[in-house]
Amino acid sequence: MWWKILIFAAMSAVIIAAFMTPSPMNPAISLGDADVYRIFYFHVPQAWVAALAFVLSMIFSIKFLKTRDMQYDTKAVLAAKLGLVFAVLATVTGSIFAKMTWGEFWNWAEIREVSIFILLIIYGAYFALRSALPNAETKATLSAVLSILFAVSAVFLIFILPRLYADFSQHPSDSVVDREGQITMGATVAAIFFSSLAVFTALFAWIYNVSLRIAKAYDKNLPEN
Repeated sequence: MWWKILIFAAMSAVIIAAFMTPSPMNPAISLGDADVYRIFYFHVPQAWVAALAFVLSMIFSIKFLKTRDMQYDTKAVLAAKLGLVFAVLATVTGSIFAKMTWGEFWNWAEIREVSIFILLIIYGAYFALRSALPNAETKATLSAVLSILFAVSAVFLIFILPRLYADFSQHPSDSVVDREGQITMGATVAAIFFSSLAVFTALFAWIYNVSLRIAKAYDKNLPEN
């Protein structure tokens, strides 16, 4: 119970700090209201958790293919579901930021928005495939293969493609680190950002654990640990 309280307290502290401290963007060079840039504290961690969840799904998929143990299929699916949820959250917060700074919710010439759209499509296809296959073994096997391919695609779409085609992005490429890998944020901004990153990761772990316990309650064939 204590760690649930800790997550709640930490998330509350991050939210308060995000809005009680100066904006992470210098008002003199901001596009629109500088306060809008506070969404950075939540948007980037959401994208990070989405990528983390998809990679976790890939790991469990590899374990399923090695062992044919259905518990790993269940774990992979749960991770993919949460990854999709956090990807949607990242899309929504990103669209809000785009509207407030660039004047429109969506721009097909923006590489990061196109990347997240492709990501949502491919994981939508993943779940569509699962719902279309009646045989559990076949469903788990094909899902595992797709999970591995899609997780690699997710990392590429979220972190690599936008940097390869930075000229097609209005996002600042050095908002977290520069080309030399040095942190570009000030001490206060970095403290809030990395705290938010840790809290969102802990929140994901908690939700995933709860989801797994619910799945175990419905499937008595799954072990308790």
